[in-house]
Amino acid sequence: MSGNEMVENPLVSIIINCYNGEEHLREAMNSVYAQTYTNWEIIFWDNCSTDTSAEIAKSYGEKVIYYKAEINKPLGEARNYALAKANGKYLAFIDCDDIWSDDKLEKQVDLMEENPNFILCYSSIEYVYLNGDHFRDVYTIFNSGYIFKELLLQYDINILTAMIRKDLLIATGLNFDPFITASEEYCLFMQLASHYPIGVIKDIQAKYRINPESLTSKSLPRLGIERRYTLDQIVKNHPELKVKYAKEFKEAYARGNYYDARWHMSTKNNWKAFKCMIAIAHLSIRYFILAFVTLLPGKVWEQIHLKLRNRT
Repeated sequence: MSGNEMVENPLVSIIINCYNGEEHLREAMNSVYAQTYTNWEIIFWDNCSTDTSAEIAKSYGEKVIYYKAEINKPLGEARNYALAKANGKYLAFIDCDDIWSDDKLEKQVDLMEENPNFILCYSSIEYVYLNGDHFRDVYTIFNSGYIFKELLLQYDINILTAMIRKDLLIATGLNFDPFITASEEYCLFMQLASHYPIGVIKDIQAKYRINPESLTSKSLPRLGIERRYTLDQIVKNHPELKVKYAKEFKEAYARGNYYDARWHMSTKNNWKAFKCMIAIAHLSIRYFILAFVTLLPGKVWEQIHLKLRNRT
């Protein structure tokens, strides 16, 4: 490829972090190879897999740059190792069990090239069951621009759909925070959103597999802690934002209480859940209702909170 072609078609580094992902890995890899945009590399970071993931990845040829970790690391930390190997102008992420639409990279590169001040862009997403059957579509709700205020109220960026401009990421000095083990993309992307405008694509550009039987995620105990940590980091670096968006920060911090309540309900500690929710009940009718629902059996909580909650 000539130098001019490289300028017109900037390299995209696709990060795949893998741990024993053999079941759906070929489907994920095939969705990358089906892209209408072709100037990309895959940085494949094998987080000490013991299955056939390595053999599958290596079978795809020279566009896959394979690395194997010496010891298994949390996902955020593993992503940082992979990012350090990336050569592209843009960074994109796909996990071993997920799928991209054929034109994902093409649409995102076009948007980012037209808007050099965007630090990242993202799109709508389809959630599917483990077998690939449709569960639900989740559409982006904001328009491109400086949407930090909006994201404080309702965070809707899925890392599977994200593309980051590498030079602006480096300029911020940010990366996936090693303290964060349950919501690493929220911590990074919200800090990036506090610095720069973001591009939003309304089209569905990816499929994300969910496990509907996992009502209590392993990450649930950490979500409230990490939400507050992320917001504290933003306030520490940009105290003026908490003044400017005081109402929105209150809601963002309140979501941490909600996550704490979900954790306590999952462990059948209704009283602790009630105390978490009653502290924020004054902020909205939704939280007020959920506070008193914590005093009911767990099955009632599950039914009602799923109807009342926002998406994140």
